[in-house]
Amino acid sequence: MTASEGGKRRAAILGGSGFTGAELYRLLDRHPEFEVAFVSSESKAGFPVDKYFIGSIHKKKPSSLKFSKAEELDGHYDAIFSCLPTGQLPKIVQRVAQHTNYIFNVSGDYRLSDTELLQKHYPETLQHDYDGSFHYFIPEFCEIDRSAKIVNLPGCMAVATIYTLYPLAAEGLIEPRVITDAKTGSSGGGKSTTEHHAERSQNFRAHKLHGHRHRPEIEHALALHSKQSVDLQFSVFSLDLPRGIMATSYSYLKDGVTAADVKKAFYSAYAGKPFLHYFSSGSSTPMIKTVVGTNIAEIGAYVEGRSCVSIATIDNLLKGAAGQALQAANLYFGYPEEAGLQFNGEGAWP
Repeated sequence: MTASEGGKRRAAILGGSGFTGAELYRLLDRHPEFEVAFVSSESKAGFPVDKYFIGSIHKKKPSSLKFSKAEELDGHYDAIFSCLPTGQLPKIVQRVAQHTNYIFNVSGDYRLSDTELLQKHYPETLQHDYDGSFHYFIPEFCEIDRSAKIVNLPGCMAVATIYTLYPLAAEGLIEPRVITDAKTGSSGGGKSTTEHHAERSQNFRAHKLHGHRHRPEIEHALALHSKQSVDLQFSVFSLDLPRGIMATSYSYLKDGVTAADVKKAFYSAYAGKPFLHYFSSGSSTPMIKTVVGTNIAEIGAYVEGRSCVSIATIDNLLKGAAGQALQAANLYFGYPEEAGLQFNGEGAWP
């Protein structure tokens, strides 16, 4: 069975009680073509889903769906969205894959294919064999691979950074050495973070200056989808905000490259991409407040001489996770890319 009696496609969410799982449930609950038929949570099993999610308290017709343990997954689902913590999906992936056409995975487990890099950044992934195929998928750049069972979405800070650099690398406009700082809100750490509110509130601090596991992901994605590789210095900082990411990349243009060349590259790369909003005017710059609550990425690039500063802002739980996963599912199933992701073009303001 591939659809419910109402004709909608059946969807399951693994790890549904976390921040990303909650966002996916909210998005799928109002999607015109999907309905949520299963939500897993090891700690909340048996508890009504709509009573757990604060965002559902005003629903006129609460769902009768209850959280289940992942091991209770049965039947067929057109799509399974995995929001499990990194390292958990590989433990059950062989069994989960038997119940679906596609697993849309937002964790880091299958973002890298190099064994040495996996061992360094995602050692849990290598502890469990998976004999199927997986595909790293950025909706705006990557081709759909229907032979791959696992569709792995990019990391939130990785994709924001890629948006700042892709047009420059795709056209070979910059020198290889690039510096990026990414600033992220507290929800990026998930519900299990041990950081106390008193430590984060009214504070701005360095989170990881070197060795962040999104760095090799960014470098690999740019090398795969552009004309040049980059040597990236990638540092992450923690913001006193619940949501949002601002990635700022500093690059050096090659000889002869002009501001007009940069503008043309960004405009050409992002024209017709419904969720990528490029600020072609130098008087406007991306900000976090205008993208929070949306699946939009605001992007800008600013040139002085040979120096180029490019910026992208996203909502880490939407464009950086749940929204991007649903965007990918829309494309895989042939639905309009914006289905279930239309928020009237407005973020939370003020």
